[in-house]
Amino acid sequence: MTLLVYLMFAAGIFYLICAGYVYKPLREEKNELIGALFTFLIYQAINMFFMGLEMYTHNMVYSNIASLAVFIGSAYMLKFPLSSLSEKARTMIFRTVLIVVILAFIWFIQTEKREMQLMHFTLWYDLIINGLIVGGFIIVQGLGITDRWNRVKALGGGSGIIACCVVANGAMITGAMITSSFFGFVAPLLITLSLMYARKKQRKSQHGIV
Repeated sequence: MTLLVYLMFAAGIFYLICAGYVYKPLREEKNELIGALFTFLIYQAINMFFMGLEMYTHNMVYSNIASLAVFIGSAYMLKFPLSSLSEKARTMIFRTVLIVVILAFIWFIQTEKREMQLMHFTLWYDLIINGLIVGGFIIVQGLGITDRWNRVKALGGGSGIIACCVVANGAMITGAMITSSFFGFVAPLLITLSLMYARKKQRKSQHGIV
């Protein structure tokens, strides 16, 4: 296997490990930001692992699974910027987006030519929807949070999403695969380290420790 395939497999496993860490605060805090970050780590773990499988086997089925993970993940991610809406409106928009992306996926895999274009489309879709829209929204919202440690979580989480969906995907689109892999690893680190640091400081503040 080539170095890039190893990196893809390693990234998939690393994202899954980071998702395992995020799962605990997700259960404890029941926070929508943490939920969005957990979703991001899970769908990227699936995406990267199956992209690695496709590179190793040259079987387009694995590439298709990777794209489907991004599409479904994006539908869940988009619920976060819509958090100010009513639950009914959010659910309706979520279901609409989910139906649209699944129909788009089915359309792409109908012919070999469109199937070959699917991964390129997925990279741009992930960059715009999850990177610029969701990641950008988290950053903007984070800047407005008054609580210091919740602001750290938001800025770290948003930066992680942008590092992966914008920088890493942009590098992959331009053919800079090693650069893409590097930022692919940076993303979950930014998310987990910012959560670890902020939660540690919050626990100390609750116990009156400066």
